[in-house]
Amino acid sequence: MSENTKLKLSWIFIFVISIFWSCQDPILVGNDLLDEERLNIGVIDTFDISTITISGEKVATHRPNFDSQTYLLGQMNDNVFGDFSAETYLKFQMASNAKPNYHLENMLKFDSLVLVLQYDSTATYGGSTATQKVEVFQLSETYSDTDTFYSDTSLPFNPASIAEFTTLISPKDSVSIIDHITQKTIKREPQLRIRINDDFGKALINNENAATNDTAFAELFKGVYIKSSSPDGSPFLYGFNFTDAALNNQNSVNKLIMYYNVSSGDTTLRKTYEYFINATTINRFVHNRTGSQLENFINNPTLGDSLTFIQAMAGAKTIVKFNDIDKLEGTLINKAELTIYVADLPNLNGTYPPPPQLIASRKNSAGKLEVIPDILQLINSNINFISVFGGNIDNSAQVKKYTLNITNHIKNALKDKSYNPDLYLGILTETETPHRAVFFGARHSTYPMKFKITYTKN
Repeated sequence: MSENTKLKLSWIFIFVISIFWSCQDPILVGNDLLDEERLNIGVIDTFDISTITISGEKVATHRPNFDSQTYLLGQMNDNVFGDFSAETYLKFQMASNAKPNYHLENMLKFDSLVLVLQYDSTATYGGSTATQKVEVFQLSETYSDTDTFYSDTSLPFNPASIAEFTTLISPKDSVSIIDHITQKTIKREPQLRIRINDDFGKALINNENAATNDTAFAELFKGVYIKSSSPDGSPFLYGFNFTDAALNNQNSVNKLIMYYNVSSGDTTLRKTYEYFINATTINRFVHNRTGSQLENFINNPTLGDSLTFIQAMAGAKTIVKFNDIDKLEGTLINKAELTIYVADLPNLNGTYPPPPQLIASRKNSAGKLEVIPDILQLINSNINFISVFGGNIDNSAQVKKYTLNITNHIKNALKDKSYNPDLYLGILTETETPHRAVFFGARHSTYPMKFKITYTKN
């Protein structure tokens, strides 16, 4: 494409966007101001705002027909946020067009049963690698494929583990394995390989009914519960790629693999059968804040004026209250911005990076959280809301900060007295993003949150 053609397309794009925005109701805009030299512009930044920290609400970690990628495993523990663990439930299924046929073999010899999970290399938190004790337990009840599951899900399991080992978790490094068929050493993409107890593997391979009938298989192997912890208590979270494509593709890494041998005369034939991981994968998040700073701030809301907390995975949220926005009645608002500063101190955030992207929500008339209109309207229009709303971290500033464009939220609060203006700060894709942060509160002596209104004077 020539540079001239690119230039023409750029102008066409700008023209279409300008027509789109000019056709909208003014409350839908809330974007950049017009030239300040041509308008009589005023700024108000002396507002009474307050902040508090609250416990996070449970979040859905599996929705039918919703394709999530990252599922977390591991533990975090410190005196700031307390103890947290991410645990996983999985179950398995046979390929619909390829049931195992090992029950038809003569001279069959079981080799091993191995669960292979594909790392998500972007999901580590607390370090890039760590030694972990991984434990796998068999579920004692199966679970539905059609239900929505939340972060507080607790499924019953047999207390005797079917796998338990300690290994170095290194989600960005390839692994070398011996190919069962060729007996040659090969390199594979980053993955966690869990050898299931041989007694269980033999029980599965010897069950003819479970090899031919899906119901019988599900009854025998209802699923697994997996947890991971550090032998020395070092905080570490890591994740797996469990998108639908990563689970259901014939060539996907995520599999439960049965390895076995068949004697044929003087030769040994090495064979495998691969079970799929069911798409209904569930994350469970467990928080214990006892004795932590976070617990203290949740129990004492007035402390939120100095510091406030935010944590993904149903951990904690910050509420920003606008106590005197009524003084804006009759004001022609051009833009409303909230600036939040990160309390990036060693004894608070430590070595853990703050979240890359915040979102803002409000409680609707039914008391349910929903993203504010500044985000919702853009999402509904298939527009990237970050470029308009902001909320991404600015690491270039002397003090790390976030700037949120909440223009439409404030306009709605002034227009409708039943509209709740309290702003709930959260983390984008909090079930998949293992981040947290401490912010300076609304009335901090040095870096208070700033609420600024730019308006057109009468």
